[in-house]
Amino acid sequence: MTVSETVRLLMARTGKRQADVAAALGVTRGAVSQRLLGRAEWKLSDLPKVADCFGLTATELLSGYTAIAIAGRLPPTGPIRTRVA
Repeated sequence: MTVSETVRLLMARTGKRQADVAAALGVTRGAVSQRLLGRAEWKLSDLPKVADCFGLTATELLSGYTAIAIAGRLPPTGPIRTRVA
C-alpha cells in the first residue's frame, strides 16, 4: 500500500479533507491533491507532519492502513462528509 492510499483511507475514516492535510503540511490543497493522485512525490519531511495530523507516527504511516488497523492505532472516526450536487 502506498502512502497516498493510506492517507486517502485515513482521510475517509476521520473526515479530514485535503485542505486539512494541506494546512498540516503548510502547502496548498492542490499540492496535496497532486501527491494523492501520484503526480507528485511525498517528501520525506511530509511524513511526520501528515502522520501527526492523524495522531500517528511516520513509521506507522509508512506501514500502511492495514498494519495500523491490526495494531489498533486507527484514529477515531470523524464526521461523514457528503458532496452536495
